[in-house]
Parts: sequence; C-alpha cells; structure tokens
Amino acid sequence: MAAREPMAFAKLATRNDVIPPFYITDDYVKARDESGYPVKIEVILGRSPQPGGPIDEFDADFHIGHRMKISRRHAMIYWCHDKQCFELKSICKNAVRVNGQLYPGSPDGNGKPARLDSQSYIEIADGERLFFLLPKVRAAPVEKPRYTYEQLLVSVLEPDRQLTFTEIIAEIQNRYPYYNNDTHGDVMATTWKNSLRTTLGSKTRVFEKAVRTDDAHKKVTVYCPRRPGSD
Repeated sequence: MAAREPMAFAKLATRNDVIPPFYITDDYVKARDESGYPVKIEVILGRSPQPGGPIDEFDADFHIGHRMKISRRHAMIYWCHDKQCFELKSICKNAVRVNGQLYPGSPDGNGKPARLDSQSYIEIADGERLFFLLPKVRAAPVEKPRYTYEQLLVSVLEPDRQLTFTEIIAEIQNRYPYYNNDTHGDVMATTWKNSLRTTLGSKTRVFEKAVRTDDAHKKVTVYCPRRPGSD
C-alpha cells in the first residue's frame, strides 16, 4: 500500500522523483493572524550540501542538487497574503525560470516575483524541472433528489407554461445540481435524459404534448401537465 502523503499547502516534485518530493507543511509557517490563519509561509530552495559535509544554519529547506550553478540559497517560495497565492523569487545573483519565463537574480530579494499555480514548473541552473502542485480540492458530493422521473417532470412543468424537451432539461439542471452534465459522465447524462423522454411518452394521463412555432418560425414539440377534461 502506498504511503499517504502528508497534509501540506503545496508539493514540489520532479518527474520520476529524480529528487524526492518536498512538502510545504505547517513547519514552514512563519506567522499567523489572530484567528490562526497562516499569513507568512516561506521555503528556501538551494544547493545540496556535499555528502558528509557540514550543514550550517544558512542551509536551504529544499535541496535541489549539487551543481555549483545552484546557489546555497537560490530562491524562495512564499505565500503572498495580499494576492492570496504562492510566489517564487530569486534571492541570489542567479536567475530562475518559471513556466519558461526568465526572472533575473536579485541578491537583495527585491526582484520580480513569479506567480505559482498548480502545475507551474520551475527551472534552476538548468537542473531538473520542479513542478509546483497544489492539493486537489474535492467538491462535496451532491445528493441525488429522491424523486421519480415523473415527479421531476411535475416539479418543473406548469399548466400555463409549455416547455420543449431542451427547456425541461435546463429547468431540472437549474433546480437539481445532481443532474448537471459537469457532475456526471456522458453515459449518465444520456441515461437520465432518455428516461425523462420515455416518461413523457408513457405517462399520457399526466403529461400532454403539443406543437408550437418558435421564434425562428419552426415547429417544435412542447410539453405541459395534462389539463382536466383534455382526454
């Protein structure tokens, strides 16, 4: 069984894990507001120490390789509270690239920052691409309405309002998010629509159809509840 990933604000990874993944967790929160919400998160990317060599207090948080073109403290990823996003900037004389765009070096840390979105890729000293990944947010499941197809149709059809089948579908999707096409695949979308069409055709004592002329002067089939005495 694969190990569960830690809870993190973001993840840095290379293809095929050439460099072990790095997680931006609570350990890198530098300040919080009165409610406990993180307002300052900082992570330093830099050169890996030589095997067996000393690690001093100025060492980077995330080691990205031994190449001498990589500065000991090369770049910083931080949370920009004002913009509500993560950004990256060089904190040395050497440049960085984000999504192919060059951002010049800035030893004073005041250089132009690069916005990081999920799947943004970072290149430092011609090394492996680092991919910046944000957690996937899963939408809360939408409960299926406890209605039969006949009850769904009754809920959207009104005696004084005739609707085409397309308009009926739109009304149901507006009222019941479960039936939005974004929620289900093509097979599911086709199945429930076909079931509605079958119900309209078989429940002739409940629904009636007629033909009207639309704005383009074309004849279209419309539906409404069967009116008393219309048999």
